[in-house]
Amino acid sequence: MMGISLLILFIVFLLSGIPIAVAMGFSSMAVCVLFNAYPTLAIVHKIVAGVDSYVLISIPFFILAGEIMNTGGITNRIFNFANLIVGRIPGGMGHTNVFASIIFSGMSGSAVADTGGLGMIEMKAMTDKGYDKEFSAAVTCTSATIGPIIPPSIPLVVFGAMAEVSIGSLFIAGIIPGILMGLSLMAMIYYISVKRKYPTRDKIGVKNGLIITRKAILPMLSPVIIVGGILTGIITPTEAAIVATVYAFILSTAYGEMNLKELKRILFNTIINSATIIFIIGAATSFSWILTVEGIPRLVTEFILSVTSNKYLILILLNVILLVMGMFMEGLSILTIIVPFLIPLIKAVGMNPVHMGIMVVLNVMIGLSTPPVGMSLFVINKIAKVNMNKLFKEVIPLIIPLFIVLMLVTFIPEISMVLPTLILS
Repeated sequence: MMGISLLILFIVFLLSGIPIAVAMGFSSMAVCVLFNAYPTLAIVHKIVAGVDSYVLISIPFFILAGEIMNTGGITNRIFNFANLIVGRIPGGMGHTNVFASIIFSGMSGSAVADTGGLGMIEMKAMTDKGYDKEFSAAVTCTSATIGPIIPPSIPLVVFGAMAEVSIGSLFIAGIIPGILMGLSLMAMIYYISVKRKYPTRDKIGVKNGLIITRKAILPMLSPVIIVGGILTGIITPTEAAIVATVYAFILSTAYGEMNLKELKRILFNTIINSATIIFIIGAATSFSWILTVEGIPRLVTEFILSVTSNKYLILILLNVILLVMGMFMEGLSILTIIVPFLIPLIKAVGMNPVHMGIMVVLNVMIGLSTPPVGMSLFVINKIAKVNMNKLFKEVIPLIIPLFIVLMLVTFIPEISMVLPTLILS
């Protein structure tokens, strides 16, 4: 009864417009007072315990690294290098958009940093070359979904912390799915660009190409150091976040493109964004604790298994639920709500938790860009000021290859598990 009341109160608070972290905290406190089952101090203790985790230290550092890269001239150098490599392919600026997102995702771990930093640069570059504004926005929106899959990744850190799964294993498992997402997107962009006769970039001479490459060498070393360090076990994911921040700060200082005023703004944004994420995790810990003690996740698992014990049908059901949630809610909020329900289900169907983590995050990220109510669509609309109906039409073809990758990752575990198995064994 207490668990059901908790869920009802939570939904009521959400529908009333209260932020999700506050809704989880208020509903947890309320049921403790109403049922007098647990002392309210127990909720406070669970909130503190939920954020008292070494791996969560990486979150503010990844956010800070992304902010520094956007301000310190690193993002521009990455974009110019990506354009040099793939810009001559039909649909060149679209490929540059995706390729730059893949590179940047290996540095910041934040989809927000990707969209906010590269987003404006990518869309302006595409529209300046004659690409439709809505198509440019659609490519930018969908390419940003790659960031939370390729390491480092803040959503994977949150999933690993809540599900008690190795962050390093999750990071390694995301590499192949992330690359597949990028390649599949580029294939669709190529098809659309050839059909619409979009231009490629102008020819860049050898001299200019060497200048662009020279300027990009140091920024490009960042993902090599971070991802390579994690893969070889030299540094932990948390240490990788610190390395990324220090490296970005050194480069930005050397480039002379960041002043004291910008540094203050960066630190303020980092504090606000980090505090928001940590608050969500803390509130979710107390919320999920009550649910678990009251046996709600177990009851949900038993209900699903009573309907079907077929592993593949259960996976399809989970995909549908996660995609729908991703269309209506912010990614980290979904993770904090859904993970307590997933843990017993993972055990029941015999699924590897690392594989599940990749599938869950991939679902949530695709949901954010899925019409008609994907949250990323409205974010990109605010930035680009495009017609929403036209944006929906442009996004749908780009979502299709991502769905195909999702199905492959869901039903062929080896895609995400082959690297962790090879490297960690």
